[in-house]
Amino acid sequence: MNKKPTIAVCIIAKNESALIERALLSVKDADAIYVCDTGSLDNTVEIAKKHTKNVCTDFKWVDSFCEAQNHCKSHVKEDWILSLDSDEFCHDFSEVRKAVELAQDTVAVEMIAEGGGTLTFKFARLFRNCPEIYWVQPIHKHLNISGAGEEVGNVKITFGWSPAHALDPDRTLRILEKTVKDEGDSACRNLYYLGREYWYKGRHKECTATLGRYVQIANWDAEKADAFLIMSMAYSREGLDDDARSAVAQAIIINPNFKEAVQWMGHISKPENAQQWYNMSATASNVNILFNRT
Repeated sequence: MNKKPTIAVCIIAKNESALIERALLSVKDADAIYVCDTGSLDNTVEIAKKHTKNVCTDFKWVDSFCEAQNHCKSHVKEDWILSLDSDEFCHDFSEVRKAVELAQDTVAVEMIAEGGGTLTFKFARLFRNCPEIYWVQPIHKHLNISGAGEEVGNVKITFGWSPAHALDPDRTLRILEKTVKDEGDSACRNLYYLGREYWYKGRHKECTATLGRYVQIANWDAEKADAFLIMSMAYSREGLDDDARSAVAQAIIINPNFKEAVQWMGHISKPENAQQWYNMSATASNVNILFNRT
């Protein structure tokens, strides 16, 4: 009889006392849970120790999520790893067990926004524990193998927003600016993330300039289309309506089924044209998009 694969959960935490217990309880049926605390000043460590004996506090935070994730991974002895953030929870751990029976190396996990939001996407968060698979990128980390994971099983994780983010609100921007600077001419995907972060911060001119660099070298259509949509919204905030329409038109050219982009074109179009765009958005299927926000 074949041995059932064992599954560990890895959680990186810092000042997550408000939410980490919810995350831990959602994966209580795992074979092991590993928590890597990166310098909490609250009682995160004490809460974690109530749920697992595998809590490490020896990692010094260096503005790199992939280094913290790989440090946590280095402690794991089980066959598979599910990566979970402190402000997330797993819907049904039995689905995790079913998925690893079907997968070769990774599983595409459905990520769902908390609070009834419409944002969903797929992410390889469940993967085989082997030296050849590891985390890369200091921020917006991902596995070193391409793709969102194998489309097997029905693993779902809901993600939220941690109050701990307010303790260092510029962390993501700081890491991205340094990463893009360090990457120099080889920067690509991090330009997208940096441009998007400028949009979140209301720094619209820096947003359009950064995403303008990105779309010149981008080779992933789904992300490129999303970049053009964000550029359009930033131009609109600056009152540059023609530029806004030109940018979102590029997103629609890349993917006419990008519902959010078509809807946005209707929103910023002249009244005599808007309804036609809304009519077109009704048939857009959202196939091959980066994020589903509709």
